[in-house]
Amino acid sequence: MTTLILILGVGLSLVGLLICMRLWLLPASKLNAKAGAAGVKLTAAVGFVVLPLLAVGVANYQTFEGVKEVSSCAGCHVMAPMVNDMLRKDSTSLAARHFNNRWIAEKQCYNCHSDYGLSGTIKSKGDGFRHLARYVTGSYKEPIEYHRSGGFYDNNNCLKCHAVTEKFQAVSSHGTLRANLSSSQTSCLNCHGPAHPTALQRTPGSKTYEALTHPPLLEASR
Repeated sequence: MTTLILILGVGLSLVGLLICMRLWLLPASKLNAKAGAAGVKLTAAVGFVVLPLLAVGVANYQTFEGVKEVSSCAGCHVMAPMVNDMLRKDSTSLAARHFNNRWIAEKQCYNCHSDYGLSGTIKSKGDGFRHLARYVTGSYKEPIEYHRSGGFYDNNNCLKCHAVTEKFQAVSSHGTLRANLSSSQTSCLNCHGPAHPTALQRTPGSKTYEALTHPPLLEASR
């Protein structure tokens, strides 16, 4: 799908450039001729307006879909501790167990860090752009902290998959705490965490920081 979108975007751009070049090279006599004026105007509208808008739409679609991939998260150095830990076969973190056991088949980061539904998806995109801006401008410090939902992870990102399973429903404490779990007053991580390396492990200068940031493991895992 990514390759198809890339080909479509490049194709639209090339066609737009060819139309622009064609119009640029047209003799002045044809531009002034009444008979061909309508055709020239239509061609110009396609080349200068329609195709660029389509190319922008395709590019934005590719960007929005691309940020759902693990490789997108791995593209920022500050995310290396989380991604590298997740890819390690010997890691016992919640993220690593989900990834290595393929409990989530694809887009693992996105599936756990985007709230359920359309509004949540828009919210997650906003967070993504904010994270990108902070990263590009260097206005962050390590270890990074979680700031969504008042600093607490929304349990509903877990419950959307787990709550309907027989294994989850068979645990009596899940039923007893269901209201607290749904409102995130009691975190799933209290029993099943940590999701990622601790803040201390991700702090530059710590004994584990270098191991978590080097080498990048994503390419080796493919």
